[in-house]
Amino acid sequence: MLLDIIGPAIVGPSSSHTAGMARLGRAFRSLLAKVPNEVRFVLNSPLFATFRGHGSDRALVGGIMGIKESDPMLRDSFQIAKDKGIYFTFEEEDMGDLHPNTVKINGSSGELFLSVTGASVGGGSIKITAIDDFETDVTGKYPSLVILNADIPGALSKIVGAISSSDMNISNLFLSRVDPFRHEALCVVELDNEPDEHLLRAIKRLEVVKKVSYLERLDSLV
Repeated sequence: MLLDIIGPAIVGPSSSHTAGMARLGRAFRSLLAKVPNEVRFVLNSPLFATFRGHGSDRALVGGIMGIKESDPMLRDSFQIAKDKGIYFTFEEEDMGDLHPNTVKINGSSGELFLSVTGASVGGGSIKITAIDDFETDVTGKYPSLVILNADIPGALSKIVGAISSSDMNISNLFLSRVDPFRHEALCVVELDNEPDEHLLRAIKRLEVVKKVSYLERLDSLV
């Protein structure tokens, strides 16, 4: 059944267990920038207890292929994934105090590997709490640049300068580091508008930048 619940139009039955899970999967797909070959979904124990009955499994699998929560193809995501040669598994993990609807999506495409941890927090909204081993606080409500950069003085100002010179407005900016001895930081820049290829190339050319990923706006109806 097609529902319109507090904003998002979804293929039911639940905005938290269907729309939110599809968006988490789409976040993974956007950041990886490719359809993965293999994915391991690790579900928090409360979510694991109900994920099949609520359609969370099909929503997650559809999401990692870029299928939106409003698309009826979400129901057939298992078969579509099989046809594309995508191998996926579901596992349970007691994640303690994390949100009950938390899932870790670990996947790869060739030599590329990505881990995204997030939760469906209600009404189709999500919160991405980790990208690889960096803590984050990302909602997917803005188009975002996810930049792995050298953790050295002046790195952030160069990144911000490149964005400003492209006449792009920064909505929010978050910086995360795991260990100061790694000399790496993750910079998440939420923008008012989608970045163009010129900006992406300009940031990739910066000496302080090691990797750039793009997270599309996940609540867009287009």
